[in-house]
Amino acid sequence: MDEKDKAILKLAQGDLGLVKQPFEEWARALGMSEAEVIERINDLKTQGIIRSFKAILRHSKAGIKANAMVVWAVPEERVDEVGSKLASFDAITHCYERPGFGEYNVFSMIHGKTRDEVISMIEKISKAIRIDAYKIFWSEKELKKTSMKYF
Repeated sequence: MDEKDKAILKLAQGDLGLVKQPFEEWARALGMSEAEVIERINDLKTQGIIRSFKAILRHSKAGIKANAMVVWAVPEERVDEVGSKLASFDAITHCYERPGFGEYNVFSMIHGKTRDEVISMIEKISKAIRIDAYKIFWSEKELKKTSMKYF
């Protein structure tokens, strides 16, 4: 990875312009061609330096107003199985195993338009994973939402 790659990654940590050809803007700012910027992004992905390049939805602006961290009491021998099932639900955006919280060792973030929608989803998930020991922690307000800054 050279200085040009680092400069591209620095730009990639921010927002992509809402223009027809956003990589052209980056190319101008970096003194490169648009094709080189795109090629370098693809190379970074091929090398495993970045996993993907995608949009992040600002869910509250899109009408997703109910968000809950649901903690599940999952028997240790079922953590991988349950984690995989949880990760398969579109309503879940984050899923982690976290020791140190007593019996509640699997955490998941669930989003919906309303609290009733989220509760309904939690009940559906609970049946699917066969775990009925869980706690719901509702998000009250977003205090910070940013991506990591590496460069």
